[in-house]
Amino acid sequence: MIKLDDLQGKNIFDDLSERLTPALHSLQVEPCELPVHGYRPQGQSADYIPPRTAGVLLPIICHPQGPTMLFTVRSMELATHPGQISFPGGSIENCDVDEVAASVRETHEEVGIPPQKITPLGVLDNFDTISGYRMVPVVGLVKTPVSLVLDSSEVSAAFEVPLAEVLDRSCYQKRIIEYADCQHTVYSWQWQQHNIWGATAAVLVDLIDKLVAKT
Repeated sequence: MIKLDDLQGKNIFDDLSERLTPALHSLQVEPCELPVHGYRPQGQSADYIPPRTAGVLLPIICHPQGPTMLFTVRSMELATHPGQISFPGGSIENCDVDEVAASVRETHEEVGIPPQKITPLGVLDNFDTISGYRMVPVVGLVKTPVSLVLDSSEVSAAFEVPLAEVLDRSCYQKRIIEYADCQHTVYSWQWQQHNIWGATAAVLVDLIDKLVAKT
């Protein structure tokens, strides 16, 4: 388990930035240069690229009493993955410079965190989802105080988890499932009443493994 017991007080933003940034891919790296994990349709070659690209934010909220990570519960009205636990984010639009900008914009739209409160630190490996997206996960710090305003058409609820618990690798379960005649590795993590699994859990495992490799 990655120790974060000493992360408290007014310097928590700078301390987190110093600890996390070296484990991440630089914000200047092109997404096409990053490793790719996740789902690949049967018969597709290693250079397969899904038809859509999305930026998602892993929002770490810098509370003085200790950092937390924010998760969202997808609205049951959504066509894909309704009711599942996810991170704020979505497809790149014409107004977005890149996936990082899309993740910040979507976080503002979905949960009401102003862009000026968010500081992206770096990105994780790409993750291809079963719904046809190449997801670029962006790790970012959120300055407090912050108030959430949820867009109910996309997000039914939001909750925070202490970052130390998020980064506890022993909490994650791994299993092999078969889908479309192929085997896939799926991670899951039960936190209170929430089942965090699939792409969301896989991205967190990638974050943990990168942090462990740097310690």
